[in-house]
Amino acid sequence: MKKYVFKPYNQKFPNLFEKEKNRISSHSKIKLHIEHVGSTAVPGLGGKGIIDIAIAVNENEIDSLSKHLQDLGYEFRENGSTPNRLFFRIDLPDLDEGKRRYHAHLLCIGNKEWEDLLAFRDYLTNHPEEAKKYEDLKKKASVEVEEDGAKYRELKDPLFKQILKQIKEEFTS
Repeated sequence: MKKYVFKPYNQKFPNLFEKEKNRISSHSKIKLHIEHVGSTAVPGLGGKGIIDIAIAVNENEIDSLSKHLQDLGYEFRENGSTPNRLFFRIDLPDLDEGKRRYHAHLLCIGNKEWEDLLAFRDYLTNHPEEAKKYEDLKKKASVEVEEDGAKYRELKDPLFKQILKQIKEEFTS
């Protein structure tokens, strides 16, 4: 199975996110800030069809929530993590696809990466022409990279950074 396959936007994405958000939060005693991010969070934007979930908690609750996610079946992925973000994934049953992949990004409240994920999502939602550029890039990348995740991110990163720069310029002007 090819790892990077471009798929059109599916109207079910917001509901799939809400269902998983509820599953995560209903089994947690920790106050969670949970947001839908990534391509599936932007209406009309195609991508890999992975539901990306950003979760922010207080720094002293990271270990507890990490264990909670693993208890729910999420697999911790060190190679997808950064010093400021822990990365998890899970495949859940899906009527359309057979299975649907979910990524959980665990961050501390106030983390810059958290702010960037939300700003990027909101910007693409409100700027369809930029969303189209990003979608075209993702289509191209999904064809070119085969199974190379680092190359996939490398192809997307310049546009991601350019859009974040535009956001900051618009916000400060």
